[in-house]
Amino acid sequence: MKISIVAMFLTFLTSGIAVAAESAYFDSAGVRLRYVSGGAGAPVLLLHGFGGSADGLYIKPGTFASLVDAGYRVIALDQRGHGMSDKPHDAESYGLEMIADIRRLLDHLDIDKVHLVGYSMGGKVSNTFRATYPERLLTITLAGYGWPWQAQKVTLEESLVNLQQRTVLPGNDLQALAAVSVGMADLMPGEDDLRTNTVPAFAIIGDKDEVVPAADVVTLRETMADLEFVEIPGAHFGPDGAPYKPVFAEKLIDFLNRH
Repeated sequence: MKISIVAMFLTFLTSGIAVAAESAYFDSAGVRLRYVSGGAGAPVLLLHGFGGSADGLYIKPGTFASLVDAGYRVIALDQRGHGMSDKPHDAESYGLEMIADIRRLLDHLDIDKVHLVGYSMGGKVSNTFRATYPERLLTITLAGYGWPWQAQKVTLEESLVNLQQRTVLPGNDLQALAAVSVGMADLMPGEDDLRTNTVPAFAIIGDKDEVVPAADVVTLRETMADLEFVEIPGAHFGPDGAPYKPVFAEKLIDFLNRH
């Protein structure tokens, strides 16, 4: 059920014009999630990375606007535990519930099939969604992601300690992110699933990515069927992050246009 909608106008660098977008909320089994949508055409759903948000990864850098300008209906979700969405503190609220959020959002928006784009943690969510609901996808893009890239399972308390020892973007709820981290252990499709994938897939990685193990990028390329791959300039995050460069949107749009 839609809880509220606030229309807003944003100016994007890629088109040089104001692009109308709606910021809205919906109820995902009791968790209030926020998303931004705009444009018309084939739907594209954007998922950000750990500790990020739809605004920070896709709207401010201009990827959202570039996709709208290219003729797509674009939806960027603040995943649970992030951005303006609800931030439960229990680990059971994450993991596979994040996969269910995608299905619920598509149903809420009456979208049968979507182009799904996930960056970093969003790639883990996206690839697990593909393994679970391949019939709901037109294509999948896995950016800033490798496989298996599976962290050791930790307790909620251990995860919180780990987060307190690293830099996290301001505005984040550390207890929620600790719960997200615990749930991530449940998000990894198996090798057989990747080898039998039938969803057109695209992988984008920065040539200076310091987070995703290089071996996992190689394994993803060698394992996943129907996968195209491109390396672009940039790091995983920060001012030199690959998603903040115009070539990121250019390569993504080229792939989507061909499918």
